[in-house]
Amino acid sequence: MSGNRFISIDVETANSWFGSICQVGVVEFVDGQIANEWETLVDPEDHFHAINTRLHGITAAMVIGQPTFQAVLEIIRPLASDGLITSYGHFDRSAFSQACGLRKLTPITNPWLNIHPIVRRAWPDKYAESGWGLKAVCKHLGISLSRHHNALEDARAAGQVFISACEATGISPSGWLTRNKLPIQRPPTSDINTAGPLAGESMVFTGAMHMGRSQAEQLAMALGCTCSSTVTRKTTILVVGDQDLSRLGGKEKSSKHLKAEDLIEAGQEIRIVGETDFMAMVAVDQADRNQP
Repeated sequence: MSGNRFISIDVETANSWFGSICQVGVVEFVDGQIANEWETLVDPEDHFHAINTRLHGITAAMVIGQPTFQAVLEIIRPLASDGLITSYGHFDRSAFSQACGLRKLTPITNPWLNIHPIVRRAWPDKYAESGWGLKAVCKHLGISLSRHHNALEDARAAGQVFISACEATGISPSGWLTRNKLPIQRPPTSDINTAGPLAGESMVFTGAMHMGRSQAEQLAMALGCTCSSTVTRKTTILVVGDQDLSRLGGKEKSSKHLKAEDLIEAGQEIRIVGETDFMAMVAVDQADRNQP
């Protein structure tokens, strides 16, 4: 694995299930420069939710005849080779994990970095606590992002943010595999894992869940999230009990769910996920922490 080569991956999904990938963007960087780009629409073999289409503009009609995730995965494997993979946030990696799991496909096992913690460590005075959304960071760094939620544009911008972080700190792309796990040096304010992959995110739970709410919140704090009982303008993730999530097309959504959708419509970036997807993120994080 070359220390100065990596690929940046971004996905868009058809609905609230992470595995419903409908677009993939891949950008290869070598020595700080873009060496290759590739993107495709993907047939998610699943339905589309209107709220997802409003975000990325992809419809069910647009993916007719497009490759399935299984075909796309086999194109990405040689692109990734044995190199470092990055993505802006925990969701893209979890989406690949979910999509592979459903189809019983061998997952990509490359080292995979979440750029969120890197941004927090590269510019701690500005982003240690909050505010590291891709759009905001790109604006701060002067990186072009004209079509947010287009997988190729987001992958390209995320990779450029990572390059800027490497330049700002003098740490190579592969060097972040170690540095990324070290905590930001500041006094802890609670039981929240400030070095977790979702550190700085604000999570709210709604609906009936298979585990107790208290247990779910403990797991969320281990991931780095703060937890709140209400959806506010600080909320970034809403976890919906799986049996409630299945009602997305009806009128039985909770008040928290409805408020989150209203805030999304108003421009706030909130990810609505199911309990299964939440547990997938927990599993990925626990596997990472158990690695030597």
